[in-house]
Amino acid sequence: MTTQQATTPPSVTTATDAAPAPAAPLTRAALRRRLLDVGRPVLAPLVVSAVFRTLALLIGMALLAVAAWGVGAVVADVTGTRGVPAAAPVGAIIAVMVVLSLVKGVCRYLEQLAGHYVAFHALALLRIFFYDRLEPQAPAAVEGRRTGDLLSRVTKDVDRVEVFFAHTLVPATTAVIVPVVTLGCLAVGISPAVALLLLPFLLAVGVVVPWCGRAATARASATLRATRGDIAQHVTDTVQGVREVLSFNHEDARQRELAELDARSARSLTGIGRWIALRRGANTALVALAVVAELVLVTSMVDAGTMTWQGAAVVLALTVGAFGPVLAVEDFAADLEQAYASARRIFEVTDAAPVVTETADPVPAPRRAPTVTVEDVTFTYPVGADAAGVRAEPAVRGVSFTAAAGTTTALVGTSGSGKSTIASLLVRCWDVDSGALRLDGTDVRELGLADLRATVAVAQQRPYLFNTTIEENLRMARPDATAEEVAQACRRAALDEVVDSLPDGLATVVGEMGERLSGGQRQRLAVARALLGDSPVLVLDEATSHLDAAAEARVLAGVREAGAGRTVVVVAHRLSTVADADRIVVLDAGRVVEQGTHAELLAAGGAYASLLDREAGSLDGVL
Repeated sequence: MTTQQATTPPSVTTATDAAPAPAAPLTRAALRRRLLDVGRPVLAPLVVSAVFRTLALLIGMALLAVAAWGVGAVVADVTGTRGVPAAAPVGAIIAVMVVLSLVKGVCRYLEQLAGHYVAFHALALLRIFFYDRLEPQAPAAVEGRRTGDLLSRVTKDVDRVEVFFAHTLVPATTAVIVPVVTLGCLAVGISPAVALLLLPFLLAVGVVVPWCGRAATARASATLRATRGDIAQHVTDTVQGVREVLSFNHEDARQRELAELDARSARSLTGIGRWIALRRGANTALVALAVVAELVLVTSMVDAGTMTWQGAAVVLALTVGAFGPVLAVEDFAADLEQAYASARRIFEVTDAAPVVTETADPVPAPRRAPTVTVEDVTFTYPVGADAAGVRAEPAVRGVSFTAAAGTTTALVGTSGSGKSTIASLLVRCWDVDSGALRLDGTDVRELGLADLRATVAVAQQRPYLFNTTIEENLRMARPDATAEEVAQACRRAALDEVVDSLPDGLATVVGEMGERLSGGQRQRLAVARALLGDSPVLVLDEATSHLDAAAEARVLAGVREAGAGRTVVVVAHRLSTVADADRIVVLDAGRVVEQGTHAELLAAGGAYASLLDREAGSLDGVL
């Protein structure tokens, strides 16, 4: 017999360094660079959209100019002032306008086609980017996050960032090109004075006004996006905990909390809306002033004989038209602030370092049942760190044991003794602080993650079931399994009796998170899924805790049958069910205090015997 007795209790440890300060928020310039890098594949069609939008706007300006020129000719003829004679080529003017309109329509269509391609592909790129960065952090990093807020980031925030690609870059480009071309045509074709008078108004509308209130809008946008995430989380919590909410008459409190969040969102929207209204009011006044100023100038030039009526009409038409693309800056400015706020929320998640990393040159995992060696493993959950840098005691400390190939090893101990932590470390949900876990002598960190998790199958105490059929949940482990193999896994996990009792059998939809099944039925399904995977190592992490003794005995008998030729690690909550294990490892407060067979440990009269006595006493109390 081999036993290990704990001599000193674990103590609280203090980190040598304070917890690192959170990274500074990304600047707007940094956000733009990051977004352009993620959206690189859509930049080419974005350029196409910008080209055709520019052409459409310039052709629209040309239409205004031609129409104004024709009107000016009529005015000149009626007033008897210098201009085109009465025999003005009206037919030619109409023909030119028809051609320009058709060309503009084609350009507009191509702009919209390219723009919508960019919009939808940008959404796909952003969501794929989000998932690609989040997946290596799972499951450890995901478990510490609020699921509702995380869902809000990958849906609502990504939708908001799409504005940057589809509704910002192209309008911003045309807001520069079209006014520059317009001013150039006015200066060269009509009068430099006209262009110089219009220039400050365009700069005010396109640059100065959108800048007003930018900081306040940015703060309100950040608060709004964060609050929307809080609302999503609150709704998620309420829906998932609706039974508890109703059982404890907590409806009014939940409604008040939601109302407070909604009021915070409304205050942010009000602040944003106030600045939008002020800016748009200022722009309307500036456009009107520009038209009045140009009207005064061209009227004086016509009176002085330095400009024709046609020229005056063209100037006024181009003055009005030049503000179209410039006013678009204000249209997207407020949305852009929300896009930046959403981008920051996305990068807060995607920039987090993965808890475990893939090795560059992975070693192939064993294809047969390996020996599992836990070698002086110490691990502390990082969420235990506080602002002072003090960390809670390790979940496991200096744990060592060996599960021989093809045998069953049981991990037992009181709640919080580190049993489930060992199971999580074995499949690298986390990485150890020190020590190593090995399969046939190979550190699990040297294996590819996918290879490792195909080698080690885990059935958990609280398994996640997808809202689909029982069979599809089972086939996650092995999609190509035959119907006979599925039936065998169900029989071994005692799931067959559940399936037989359901009208739709394996085609029964389990509901969201498996809510249509009981806790014990969900656990049977999880065990069957793990068995169907036919992995060389099988870990049962308190996977039968919701079953009664009889059902648990049947499931464990099926596991023993399936475990022939596999290395099985059982995290047990009932010691009586693991009495026939080849080796039993007893943990207490994160340390191994005993290990041996049931008979050896019982004869030693140590921690294992005490646990058995406690379990027997609990049963006597119930009976």
